[in-house]
Amino acid sequence: MTGGPTPPRVAVLANPSAGRHHPGELDRLAAALEAGGAVVTRIVGHRPGDLAHAASDLDVDVVAVAGGDGTLNSVVGALAARPAPRPRLAVVAQGTANVMVAEYGLPTAVEAIAAAILAGRTRPLHLGLTRREGAADRPFFLATSAGFDAEVVHRVERRVKRRFKKLAFMVTAFGLGLRRRPPLAVELVTPEGEEKRLVVALAIVAKSSRYGGPFRLTYETAMDRPGLRLIALRRVGVGHLLAAALRIGLGRLEGSSNVLSIPARRLKIASTGARAIAVQVDGDPHGTTPIEVEAIDVALDLVVA
Repeated sequence: MTGGPTPPRVAVLANPSAGRHHPGELDRLAAALEAGGAVVTRIVGHRPGDLAHAASDLDVDVVAVAGGDGTLNSVVGALAARPAPRPRLAVVAQGTANVMVAEYGLPTAVEAIAAAILAGRTRPLHLGLTRREGAADRPFFLATSAGFDAEVVHRVERRVKRRFKKLAFMVTAFGLGLRRRPPLAVELVTPEGEEKRLVVALAIVAKSSRYGGPFRLTYETAMDRPGLRLIALRRVGVGHLLAAALRIGLGRLEGSSNVLSIPARRLKIASTGARAIAVQVDGDPHGTTPIEVEAIDVALDLVVA
């Protein structure tokens, strides 16, 4: 006679500064997991890097991260740096955009999250990597971008972001949309080895198919399969930005005459002017250009329903 599967050891990592942190939800998650036989450890990060440091050497089967995409990015980077086999990753969405939830159709009710962790079903989470001189390499699962949208991310202060959420981005974007900025030079190598040189106004290197939440950026890449996609705007005047926002809302950005969509294995992005251009990674500021971006041969196991 054989017993059932061994109940998992689960570490629940929480970021109190996330967009909608709810300790009560985590109490219910821990109770549901323990009722299913799991051994639960809870860790709260009080300073930037606390949760990544904890995830770097936790001896558990599952790391459940409660926070937004920025919190997830730091933990994903720590898990990706570990040798295989790595702990599985589970998501407790408590952030502003929660793009990963939309991408995978992840459960959001804590009882459903606990059931998914106990069931053990996973899908791969493939990653990209951003390099910038003077900074540590930064894995990402959503996107790295340079230009207008990264400037918005840099301008929105964390306390404003937490209080006003997406409204803060909209107001900041409106103010920045009238500013002139130098174009970007992009050097790109496709998966087949073809080299391309482009000049664009905004460059988004996408790992996810979605952008800013449920909105569809591209149909040509996704987090659950390898590869990157350059989504670039040739022009970013106010009219062009409004048209792009409308097309993203309709899921029809690709196909616009102002949009380039090209598969990529690696890229270099730099400003063509004297002023460096803002860069963001997974919704957090990441300095300025120049940067290098590439797909990496690392995939985490993401818990799904």
